[in-house]
Amino acid sequence: MEERIRERIDYYRQIINSRSIYRDAFQKQKENSLYNTAMIPVMIEFVIWVIGQTQQQGIKRLYFLSRDGYQMFLVAKDLCRKMNIDIEIRYLNVSRYSMRVPEYAMLGEKCLDRIFIGGIDVTFRRIMKRAALTDEEIHDVAKECEMDNELDRMLNYQEIMILKSKFADNRKLLAYIQRHSKIAYPNAIGYLRQEGLLDDIKYGLVDSGWVGTLQQTIRHLTQKDRIDGFYFGLYEIPKEEASDMYHGFYFNPKTGLDRKSYFSNCLFEAVFTSPEGMTIGYSKEADRYIPQMDMEQNPNKEIIQDNVRQLLNYLNQINIYDKQSDVRFVEKLLKPLMAHPTKTEVEEFGDLLFSDDVLEGNLKKVAAELSHEEIVNQRFIPKMLIMLGISKKEIHESAWIEGSIVRLGESVDRSLRSAEQYKKFVYIRKRIQMRMR
Repeated sequence: MEERIRERIDYYRQIINSRSIYRDAFQKQKENSLYNTAMIPVMIEFVIWVIGQTQQQGIKRLYFLSRDGYQMFLVAKDLCRKMNIDIEIRYLNVSRYSMRVPEYAMLGEKCLDRIFIGGIDVTFRRIMKRAALTDEEIHDVAKECEMDNELDRMLNYQEIMILKSKFADNRKLLAYIQRHSKIAYPNAIGYLRQEGLLDDIKYGLVDSGWVGTLQQTIRHLTQKDRIDGFYFGLYEIPKEEASDMYHGFYFNPKTGLDRKSYFSNCLFEAVFTSPEGMTIGYSKEADRYIPQMDMEQNPNKEIIQDNVRQLLNYLNQINIYDKQSDVRFVEKLLKPLMAHPTKTEVEEFGDLLFSDDVLEGNLKKVAAELSHEEIVNQRFIPKMLIMLGISKKEIHESAWIEGSIVRLGESVDRSLRSAEQYKKFVYIRKRIQMRMR
């Protein structure tokens, strides 16, 4: 093992030695990867919290949502078995896309709030694909707003919002959306019924989090008055939803400003996922509803399979779990890795392929390889000028901007400080907006 890798692992080792469950399990490991040193304890702490919350609320069934919930699901099954906890642990094959398309018809014009959203490298074509339109339908709709020659041009947030207002009363687009939604609905609701989400039982959903719209969508489809969701972190919750149904471990809309500023949700998703492809819909075969995947496998399949192997080996070394989670312990592990990574960590995790869109496409390295100018445009003032339309430069986003900064290796400290400042500004603004609702 190279000396620089050993130094970073030794740093994490000092932290995990403070909790016997990880110190003992780690000492029995034959390999000392960054994943099993820094990341596995993070996942276990989260699951300990989830199970504790579930017990307090008298919930007897938990659904771990694919794909972010897969490694959580494995830990939860092991924990409940070893601690003799009577909670049913299930895995649910869903995605924002597979649930939103059948939901669109229920929302009417409000479905545009699900479709016209920002992200990394958003184009008109990608927006229309979120609505399940065919290529022919996309071209037809593009003519309505003179976008037929700019289908793949990157759009900034303001341009996306302008397009949304243009299409608010567009009968053609809404008719296409309604038609595809009504086709998708029967199989989607059939799958949810088959998996027990329409049962008269109090259950909870578990996922990585961030906004929680998938929980809202499932609640709409199942017509449940209440479904509780348990998340690693929540930046905000959907409008018109009861806040007491949304539970965040690491941060929530009202707390954890510093943790949000030092956190990369995209990196979290890239690491904690499953090997299979994304669920895009459902088919009926005989009397069963089968999830349909858009790809044969996760593009990071081999790495994720190896991570899962390490996780299972790690769990085999645990005889008993702690009853209480420690969020400060998690912060000590995540903050340096996500906000101030070493080149070693960028090499370990930065090449994972990632897409932040509701449909998996346009995959890029989570720590995108950006030029010095592109990094500068990510700094607070230049980025604000671009976002406001004052500067005409383009923002080339990175899913893990801190990883991209370290990867480039130029003006690292200054760029990292600026990335933190921008994140804090965004989350302070969100908090103010939330209070003004």
